[in-house]
Amino acid sequence: ALEVARAGGDRQGEWRALHALGMLWAARDYQRAGRFREDALAVARTIDDPALVAHSLNRVGNWYVNRERPQEGIPHHDEALAIFERAGDERGVAETVDLLAMAYHLAGEQEASSALYERSIELFTALDDRRGLANALGVFVLCGPSHQTSAGPAATSSQTEEVLSSERPVRLASEIGWRAGEAFTRYLLADCLAWRGEYARALRIARESLSIALELEHLEWQSGARRVLGHIALDLCAPHEALAPLESAHAVARRLGSATWTRWTGAPLAIALARAGHPERATGLLDEVDRLVASPSDVSSGVHGTLGQQQLAFARAEVMLTRDDPVGALAAIDGADRGRVPRAALLSARALVELQRWDEATEALDLARAGSRQQNARSLLWRIDAVQGAVHLGMRQRLEARRSFDAARAAAFDLVTGVDDATLVAAFRAGVDQVAPPPPEPTISQATKAAYGGLTRRERDTAALIAQGKSNRAIARALGIGERTVEGYVAAALAKLGFESRAQIAVWAAEQGLSAPGTTGSPYTS
Repeated sequence: ALEVARAGGDRQGEWRALHALGMLWAARDYQRAGRFREDALAVARTIDDPALVAHSLNRVGNWYVNRERPQEGIPHHDEALAIFERAGDERGVAETVDLLAMAYHLAGEQEASSALYERSIELFTALDDRRGLANALGVFVLCGPSHQTSAGPAATSSQTEEVLSSERPVRLASEIGWRAGEAFTRYLLADCLAWRGEYARALRIARESLSIALELEHLEWQSGARRVLGHIALDLCAPHEALAPLESAHAVARRLGSATWTRWTGAPLAIALARAGHPERATGLLDEVDRLVASPSDVSSGVHGTLGQQQLAFARAEVMLTRDDPVGALAAIDGADRGRVPRAALLSARALVELQRWDEATEALDLARAGSRQQNARSLLWRIDAVQGAVHLGMRQRLEARRSFDAARAAAFDLVTGVDDATLVAAFRAGVDQVAPPPPEPTISQATKAAYGGLTRRERDTAALIAQGKSNRAIARALGIGERTVEGYVAAALAKLGFESRAQIAVWAAEQGLSAPGTTGSPYTS
């Protein structure tokens, strides 16, 4: 079509062919797609057709965004938006606002992105554009608490929970038969759900996304789905199981030539490599990504840069912790807003524990806990309790440490309810045991005490004699103790068993088969 249009001098046809080729190659080769989009923009400006110029500006802007240069893409979208607004083109305005929202999302500015997505949702709803609406709703929730945005401040919106619970973006894509949209919106929702610790549901949706993307041979969404599956495996303390999907996702990103996806997949892959025992390879990978995706001189680096740069900074901190370099880990995320980024607060706490700076670690954990509760990030909350236990141990507060570890274990094991992957569940249980160790096996005396309502040996003796109808004075003579001491044992037994009378103790002792001291057949020995 492009050859025919050029041969016939059909500039409109030439633009349409270039525009379509740019769209087609975007899912396979970003570099090639960019050339078609730039050519289409040049043709549109030659024709002097404002609508075609605006459409091309949006495509070129989006190309810059996906090349990890959102700051260069935003002016293109701004120019396109002005053209569409002057022309009163509501559909063009809606599409441009949506693309601007994506640009700010990738730039790491989630509040601005979320506000723009809310506007695009209103516009697409008014136009009854269900495809645009599905896309906007999907990325809108991703601007909120998610693995995607975990290295920077997330946006907050009252609509997020409703979209997640209803899976509305997926339903909209399915209703119009938009299979690529189904793959796209599914892995977006899975990312958010995993951050909330809803692993069974997240696994199901991410697998569905990958299946559709494979069916369509859509490389970008294959990379996205595999990245989410890798994140879930990392969350479930299974770095070896995370390697395969993350390596595949990263290979696709490299094949596409997508700078954004190269960063997005390189960060979790580096974490998986480090946790799997390959910290040198992890560091090498991060260095390689930095070489492949050089940032423009006017773009800040580290946790203040693009979303991809934020993720890489946090990945470096994670890798440094596995290399026993807590000082380097703290430096990697220096400047992160720990009050708004619970992952940053938790990483800081882990590094501070290694440095035995207990008070600072506790302060960081308090920030992490408050932020995680605000985000409903159950994927972090159990880990915060586990690190809190480590702080208590370091301060020789063993009872407090045990309470923190027990809280961590209870919260953690609840997260894998319904997860159908036995390998992931086993790895998770082992991982939890490592950072929040189970309580020691009880002694025979402790086990016996637990078996009999928490009653001590003397309290059980007293209960057995009560069952024989003995008075406190008789019990005192039998046990060789004072009558006041017997009264104390009776009161303790009533409290522990939740009873109100000696008669209830007598019935309970008989049911338990307790025998008085000195008789045969006693069910306890200590």
